[in-house]
Amino acid sequence: MSSELSAYELKLLPAALEYAQKTTDQTRDGLKRTLSCGSDIAQRLLNYIQTIDAVKIAEHLKALPERAEERAVVGYTLGDTSGSAYSFVLRENIRLKRALAKAKFVNDDAKEQHKQVFEEELKELKELAKAEMAEVRKPKKTVKLPEGDILVEISCPDLHVGKLAHSAETGRHPYDVKIAISTFNRALDGLIERTKNYPISEILFIVGNDIFNSDSEDNTTTGGTAVDTDGRFFKTFRQTRKMVVQAVERLRQTAKVQVLIVPGNHDRQTCYHLGDSLECYFHDDPMVVVNNFPSPRKYIEFGNVLLGFCHGDEGKVNDYPALMATEQPQAWGRTKFREIHCGHFHRLQVIDDHGVRVRLLAALTEADSWHAHQGFIGALRQASAFVWSKREGLLAEVLWNEDAQEPIITSTETMNA
Repeated sequence: MSSELSAYELKLLPAALEYAQKTTDQTRDGLKRTLSCGSDIAQRLLNYIQTIDAVKIAEHLKALPERAEERAVVGYTLGDTSGSAYSFVLRENIRLKRALAKAKFVNDDAKEQHKQVFEEELKELKELAKAEMAEVRKPKKTVKLPEGDILVEISCPDLHVGKLAHSAETGRHPYDVKIAISTFNRALDGLIERTKNYPISEILFIVGNDIFNSDSEDNTTTGGTAVDTDGRFFKTFRQTRKMVVQAVERLRQTAKVQVLIVPGNHDRQTCYHLGDSLECYFHDDPMVVVNNFPSPRKYIEFGNVLLGFCHGDEGKVNDYPALMATEQPQAWGRTKFREIHCGHFHRLQVIDDHGVRVRLLAALTEADSWHAHQGFIGALRQASAFVWSKREGLLAEVLWNEDAQEPIITSTETMNA
């Protein structure tokens, strides 16, 4: 009978039955208002309810004894599959329970299988990780360098003691003898502090590279160029000599010191005289050796390391590697790590040519009036220390950056605008 109703009407049937149960005066219009549907639909639903006596059936189902369910269960168990609609519902209920139990079993079984697979994969991954960890090389303890294996090279090039720079002319910091000496001492302190943890066996102290700004009492360079000068020439010489002597005295407290004199284009003669004074001062000191030979280029051999030094104003920089091989053929053959260090250019640059590195080192000095007019300003002021190993070559390069420090203030007139 229900098949005579449409799907929409079947959807409205529960509400129509509830309406029929609540009122004895069942009318089409009353059902229409309750369901908010059309007259035809309301009439069809009303005819259906009255025809099958739906209200009475509903009341009968409510009055069904509780033990009827038990009788149906027992009857179904004994094979009686006939009976009322309730027995049909019971059979479907049991069928659904079995289906759900089966689905749960299948699902639980699948979960267990997945769990086993996961546990096996996890175990395999753990074993693989253990094997890989065993293959990884653990870092060894720090290998101590052999005694006598470390040479520290300290270089404070282009200090130009005696230069006079006026801030109002240069737009930079002032510069005079006192400032130059204070700058040198501060840079030396920094380089010593930053290399003290190495097992230093020897110190190579580079002195020169225009350590003086002028080369005569007429305040001119070696080539005769007039330069801005602070103070008297002979006084500046004595102050600079004292500064260098004190530096060597400090360095010799750490290790044996080799002082290498490298004259520049500003101070070729004066720098040689400084080296001669140092030789006289330390002539009886076994901890200090002064190399003041008047050769244009000087070389130091240290294990696998060959170092060359010159100011950089003579010859072509690109020719220096070939000059090293020509002038030091035996040392060239014995060594693997070869470098040439120069001042003069007031800038940092490394030229790597056929296994030889030519390093142009930065300067510590400030720009004077001539440099400011030429636009040669802005280069960072630095000093350098190089840590050399006999076996491994260059281990570290340590820099002192003067521009990172507070300006040195003196009471000279160079501070006044």
